[in-house]
Amino acid sequence: MHLNTAFPSFLAMATTQNALWALCLAVGAGCLLTVLSRRLHLPTIVLLLAGGFALGSEGFGWLDPDALGDLLPMIVSLAVGLILFEGGLTLDIKEFKRTSTVIKRLLTVGVLITWLGAGLTAYVVFDTSPAFALLMGSLIIVTGPTVIVPLLKRIRVQAKLGSILHWEGVLIDTIGVFTAILCFEWVVEGGSAVALPNFLIRVVSGAAIGCIGGYFIYWVMRKNWVPDNIVNAFALASAMLIFGATEIIKPEAGLLSVTIAGLIVGIKKPRQLREIKAFKAEIVDLLIGMLFLLLVARLELEQFIDFFEMGGGWVLFSVILLIRPISIAVSSWGTPLNIREKMLLSWVAPRGVVAASMASLFALSLHAKEDPIGDPALLESFVYSVICATVLIQGLSAGMFAKVLRLQRPAPNDWVIIGAHYFGRELAKKLMRQDEQQVMLLDTNARNITLAQKEGLPAMHCDGMEAEKLYENEQALFGAGYVLALTDNIELNQLLMQRWAEELDNEKVFGWIPLDAPTSEDQLTGQSVFGDLSRPAVIGSELMQNESSFEVVEWEEGMSLPSGDWHPLFIRRGKQLRAIPHDSMLKELAKDQDEVICLRRYEGFLLRALQSGGLLTVECSNLDDLYKQLASVAVKHIEALSEEQILEDLRDQGRVSPAFLGHGIAIPHVYCDDLDYRVCFVAQLSEGLEITGQTEGIDFAFFLLSPVGDSDGHLATLADIAKTCRSDRLRKQIKTAEKVEDVITAISA
Repeated sequence: MHLNTAFPSFLAMATTQNALWALCLAVGAGCLLTVLSRRLHLPTIVLLLAGGFALGSEGFGWLDPDALGDLLPMIVSLAVGLILFEGGLTLDIKEFKRTSTVIKRLLTVGVLITWLGAGLTAYVVFDTSPAFALLMGSLIIVTGPTVIVPLLKRIRVQAKLGSILHWEGVLIDTIGVFTAILCFEWVVEGGSAVALPNFLIRVVSGAAIGCIGGYFIYWVMRKNWVPDNIVNAFALASAMLIFGATEIIKPEAGLLSVTIAGLIVGIKKPRQLREIKAFKAEIVDLLIGMLFLLLVARLELEQFIDFFEMGGGWVLFSVILLIRPISIAVSSWGTPLNIREKMLLSWVAPRGVVAASMASLFALSLHAKEDPIGDPALLESFVYSVICATVLIQGLSAGMFAKVLRLQRPAPNDWVIIGAHYFGRELAKKLMRQDEQQVMLLDTNARNITLAQKEGLPAMHCDGMEAEKLYENEQALFGAGYVLALTDNIELNQLLMQRWAEELDNEKVFGWIPLDAPTSEDQLTGQSVFGDLSRPAVIGSELMQNESSFEVVEWEEGMSLPSGDWHPLFIRRGKQLRAIPHDSMLKELAKDQDEVICLRRYEGFLLRALQSGGLLTVECSNLDDLYKQLASVAVKHIEALSEEQILEDLRDQGRVSPAFLGHGIAIPHVYCDDLDYRVCFVAQLSEGLEITGQTEGIDFAFFLLSPVGDSDGHLATLADIAKTCRSDRLRKQIKTAEKVEDVITAISA
C-alpha cells in the first residue's frame, strides 16, 4: 500500500492538482536536501534519491510531477541545458593536456569500452535495437563530479589515486554528454541509415548555433559591453536564448548547442569567467535539486521490478564487475600502478546527477513520440539502477575496500593557512612536521607565494575563497583537515571561514578575529583565534626584526607561561594540533606533556625604539626650528642619515598634515633609506611651543624614524605612542623625565 493512501491529507490532494505547488515544493525541498547533504558530507544524489521517492507516488504523494503536464518536459529540458552549459564552462582543455597517461586513456579508450560494453550488454540482455542499446550505454559513461568529490574526501585514498578519480570525474562529464546527445539524436531520427541526413542536420545546426552563441557571449564580454553587476544575468539569459533558439529551429538540438556554447566560453576564458562559473554553480545546485525530486518522484517501483525480471541484475553485474575493471586494465596498461591500485580504481566509479537528468529527459521525449524506437521506462530503470548500485554499494564500501587494500590515507590532519606573508610562512615552518603535519599556504600575492616556495613550503597562488582549488592540486589532494584564515582583513577572514565551513566542519575552521572586533562569537562561522594579537602584518614585522619569536613550552599541570609578553597559539598533542582561541583558554585546554607553541613578543614597539633613541631638551620658537634641531640630533646619533633629507621630509609632513596628538604632544615621524631599525627620540620643549591654528601648544614630542619598507612596524609604534599618551600620569612623568631610561621605566610600569 502506498503511503499516500494510508495517510491522505489536504496537502496531498493539493499537490496532485496544483502545478505551482509541485514546482515550488521541488525547488524548496531540493535546495534544503542539497544543504543537508553538504552538511553531512554525503553525495547530494543520495538524499535527493531518498527525498524523491519519499515525496513522490511511492511515498507520501506530496509531489506530483504530472501536475505540470506538458510543462514538465520543457522544464526538465531547459534545466538540463543550463546544467550542461555550466559543465562546458568548467572544462579545462589545458588541464586535460597536463593529466597523467591513465586519465587520458580513461577519457578516450575507457569511454569507448564503457559505452560499447554497456551497450552490447543491454542489447543482448534486453533484446532491444542497436541504436537504443548504444543510447543506454552512453548515459552511464559519466562518473559524476558531484558524487566523486565528496566520496574521495570521505574515503581518503592516496593522492595519486585520488587525482586519477577526481580528474576522471571532472573531465569525463562533457565527453559523456556529447556521446549521449549524439546517440539520442540518432535514436530520435529512427536509428537507421535513412535518418542520417536529419541526424546530421540536427547535429550541425546545434553545433553551429552553439558556436555562434558561445563566441557572441565571449565577444560581448571581451568588449566590456556588459556591466559587471549584471554579467551573471547576461550569461544565464544568453544560455537560455541559445537553447530556445535552437529548439525552435531544430527540436532536440538545444542540449548540444548550449554545451558547445559553454565549452567555447570556457576555452576563451573572458575576464568575468570566474564570477560566471561561481554564479552558474549556484544555479546548477538549485536546478539539480529541483530536477532530481521531480524526476525521481515520477518513478514507480514496478518498473524496477520489471527491469530486474528482464535480467537487469546481469546488466549491473556486467557494468560494475566486468566493464569497469576492463576499462581500468586497458587504461593503466604499462603504467606504474600496481594490482591493488587498479583494483580500487575498478571499484570506484559512481554515476551521478547528469546521467540521471539526461536519462529522464530522454525518456520524457521518447514518451511523446508516437512510435519510440525503445522503451523509455527501461532507459530510466537502467540508468537509475546503475546510479543507485554504484553510489550506494560502491560509495558505502569504498572506504573499507581502500583500507583492506592498504591504500587509505590517515584522517586529514594537514593545515591550510590563508596568508603567505612573513607571519604565515614562519608559522607554517613551526607547525610542519615531516610525514606528520603538512601545511599548505594560499595567497593571491604572487610574491608571497614565490617566497614561500623558495623557502621549501607548499604554497598555491589562488584565492582562498576558491576552496575547491585546493582539492584539484595533486600534492595537496584531500589532505586538508583544518584551515586558518590569517589575513589582515577581519571581514575577509569571516568570509573565508564561512566558505571553508562548507568543506570542513565548523570546529576545524579558524580565523584571526581580534577580541574587540564588533562581531560576536554567535555570529561567526568557525572559531576566532589569536584575538590577543595585533594584525598579522605587524606580527610579521616583529618576527622579521627579531622583535618576536616562536617558542615551544612543554606543559605541566598547574604551570604558567614565563613572565613577559607570551601568547599561546597552538597545542600539539601527539600528531594533533589545536588552535587556542585566546590566551585565557590555555590552562583550560592544555594537558600534561602537551607542547604549547607560543609567540613571544619582546618589549613593545615604542620601548624598543626608545632604547635605540634618547631624550633631549629643546628650546625653539617655531615648528621649523624644532624640525631643524630634531634632524640635527638624528644625524649625530646615526651618521649614515641625511640631515637635509630628514628636514625636508619633516617640512613636507608639516605642510600636509601636522602630526599633533593632542594633550600637548607632537609626533613628527619620517622614513629613512639608510636606517635598519626604528629609532625614537623624546624631545622636551623647555618653554613649550604655541602653534598657529591650534587650541593648545606642544610640551614634548616623540620623534620617530623608521626604515623604508617598515610601514607595519612604523604604524604599530605610532599606535603605541598614542596608547601611552592617553594616561595623564605617564604624560607628566615623560615631561619631567631627566633621562630616556626614566621614560622607558615609566612606560614599562
